[in-house]
Amino acid sequence: MKAKGQVALGAVPTLVITLVVIGIVLGLGVMVLQQFATNIADPGGIIDNNAVNATNAGIAGLATFADFQSVIAIVLVAAVILGLVGLIAFAGRTV
Repeated sequence: MKAKGQVALGAVPTLVITLVVIGIVLGLGVMVLQQFATNIADPGGIIDNNAVNATNAGIAGLATFADFQSVIAIVLVAAVILGLVGLIAFAGRTV
């Protein structure tokens, strides 16, 4: 029986694919927001500062979340390694 919060080794590919999809979505989101920020000015050259500020805040928020993606990946790899070491070290032992 697995302990609460323990991830099965078969779930690792799903977690990796999820991290990749999150990275792609973050990248696309930043690209769209940057393109939107450059197109905010209307043909008359008037810039809406509130829209620019909101768009820049969105870009900063996505970039901040993207910074934590590497930490999430490292924790995932460490959990798998610790799980494998525990499996090898305690193989065949019963509690």
